Amino acid sequence: MHRTCLALFSTAALAAASAAHAAPETLRPGQTVQGELTDADAPRDDGGVSRDFRVEAKAGQFLVVSVRSDDFDGHVTVFAPDRTKVAENDDRVSGDYDPLAVAETAQDGLYTVRVGSLGGGESATGRFTLRVLAFSE
Repeated sequence: MHRTCLALFSTAALAAASAAHAAPETLRPGQTVQGELTDADAPRDDGGVSRDFRVEAKAGQFLVVSVRSDDFDGHVTVFAPDRTKVAENDDRVSGDYDPLAVAETAQDGLYTVRVGSLGGGESATGRFTLRVLAFSE
């Protein structure tokens, strides 16, 4: 009986963890997304949380990533298809806590855009607007 309960608990915990960290949503360049960071999102080392999105890009493009939130101090990181970090930002300018990052793409593929919050507690969660633009010279 004890092993059965433990197995059921482990299965339920694994399912809950998988649901909380589901596959990232794929965006089209130019698309605007209304999202929300919650306590169920991936924890950050600094106490905040984060959620990933994917965007298809071609080598030689620039990705411009904008995050706006009235609820939390945001942070954005862009990763290349090989998982190397290509850009990150937490404040556009002094006094504007919304991040804006520009990443030059060196390879074709799916880039990961990680929207995160800084800090912890209630100030680490809330609604946000994400916009990803892509352009070539």
